[in-house]
Amino acid sequence: MPVNKKDLAFRTLSGVIIGPIVVFSFLTYQSLLGLVTTIIILASYEFIEMSNKEIKNNFIKLLYAFVIGVASLLYGFSLKTEYAGILPFEAEIIFFIAFVFIASVSLFTAKDQNEAKNLITSSVFAIMYISFFLSIFYNIHIGYGGTMGILALTSVWAYDACAYFFGLNFGKHKLSPKFSPKKTWEGFFGGVLGTFVYILIYEFFRELYGFAKLDIFYALIFAVMVACFDTVGDLTESIFKRFYGVKDSGEVLPGHGGMLDRIDGLLVVTPMWYLFLRILGI
Repeated sequence: MPVNKKDLAFRTLSGVIIGPIVVFSFLTYQSLLGLVTTIIILASYEFIEMSNKEIKNNFIKLLYAFVIGVASLLYGFSLKTEYAGILPFEAEIIFFIAFVFIASVSLFTAKDQNEAKNLITSSVFAIMYISFFLSIFYNIHIGYGGTMGILALTSVWAYDACAYFFGLNFGKHKLSPKFSPKKTWEGFFGGVLGTFVYILIYEFFRELYGFAKLDIFYALIFAVMVACFDTVGDLTESIFKRFYGVKDSGEVLPGHGGMLDRIDGLLVVTPMWYLFLRILGI
């Protein structure tokens, strides 16, 4: 399929403008909180809207998206105090409180049990799938620093770009014909290679500034992990979009579609990145 030059231009321009802002937001914990909270609110609204098109009450959808985003913000603040030994409970309880609020409001505002069920189901899924998963960036930042968070983020970008390039130019064997016909195994393995090279380059420069770097074996492990779980995240969102009959989750980013479209792989890679850091003892 030929590339739409107008969409490509919008996509490139918005990426050049937004990309540096996103990256620099990882340099301080406070700016990371603001970035992640904003992204979660936008992506959660898209998911709730996509899942509940028959519900015309946009206020309740915005309210739930806001609550889900604030849950992440409070989790981020609570996590800092938990690490300092001040918080008397686990920070994750914040997400349970968000669920209780949303469930309670739905019981009193929904017009029938079907509407209440749909709102609660989509919102609770957004609490876990979007808010909690993306909030793991806080754990990475606290435990390993902002530069490690930037690496996790940009490795996903590197994989997406390389997989797209290799798939477009060499792709022949379909990776998932049912859910994403454009994805190919050539794109997948090309993405692994490109991500591996990117991590090595990133870690070379990170070492120059005095940071402990990932060795070549760990770089390969993380490259394969990013490829596998970015693909899982992307295909997961593709399933939802196909089920609900939409092309994009939204239109918030010119040339890119919705916010959820931009972070679908990141939602799965981020928790796995943190898990691998802990398992490997890095």
